[in-house]
Amino acid sequence: TNMERCGKAVIACVHGACVGIGIELVSAVDIRLCSSDAFFALKEIDLGIPADVGGLQRFPKVMANQSLVRELAFSARDFPAAEALASGFVSRVVDGGQAGVHAAAVALAATIAEKSPVALLGAKTLLNYTRDHSVDESL
Repeated sequence: TNMERCGKAVIACVHGACVGIGIELVSAVDIRLCSSDAFFALKEIDLGIPADVGGLQRFPKVMANQSLVRELAFSARDFPAAEALASGFVSRVVDGGQAGVHAAAVALAATIAEKSPVALLGAKTLLNYTRDHSVDESL
């Protein structure tokens, strides 16, 4: 929740495995990038524990396909970077492993840092509010 409320753009760059609480953590950020070798999995069900740090509250809101959300939560199967991109979980898949995704995230952060911090805070606040409210409530 603190990352959602942070007045700055929060960018996650994922490489390798992003499992369980990792998905819960990156579901709370503004922008998610991953390397082409990244994969994701909600493994809590395999352990017999609930996803209790916001993953099942946030993850469905950032995914475009609710059937896929349920499949992933119920089966605990791995889903690769390409599937994460196609489903809307990440905005970009970058080649080059850790170094490649880190460079892409730093370049994006530099571009965002050139923008007005007041406008950025306003945009982030409105986007977060609108995600959870109707258009009429958000106007």
